[in-house]
Amino acid sequence: MREIKFRCWDRFKQRWSNYKINDGTVYFMDKNTGVWYGSYNKRYKDFNLMQCAGLNDKNDREIYEGDILSDGNNKKPYKVIFENGSFRAEFEGDFEEYSFDLIDVVVQGCEVVGNIYENPELMEERIND
Repeated sequence: MREIKFRCWDRFKQRWSNYKINDGTVYFMDKNTGVWYGSYNKRYKDFNLMQCAGLNDKNDREIYEGDILSDGNNKKPYKVIFENGSFRAEFEGDFEEYSFDLIDVVVQGCEVVGNIYENPELMEERIND
């Protein structure tokens, strides 16, 4: 059985943060103050929790929801998404979005080059090239 892992992004502070799950409730930490926020607090919506796909890229780096993958030709950045119970790699073409099973993209030898929070420009630059 694989370990289910997550990571947490604080959209307000623009950095990685901590989270914990206690009695079925997710709590997020403000790293500046050390305060934990649960769903009862409006600051709770400032955090994004992303699940690990359970797969690694060609450099053995774990792949998480929100990561940006490159297939090596610098033309198509793939965004990792989790939707309808499965992970997919998605890229935007000239007229529409294309979606692939994440395992197919990993088998092609893609690598994690960033994520949608710290490196959003990676998605824009390659699409416009």
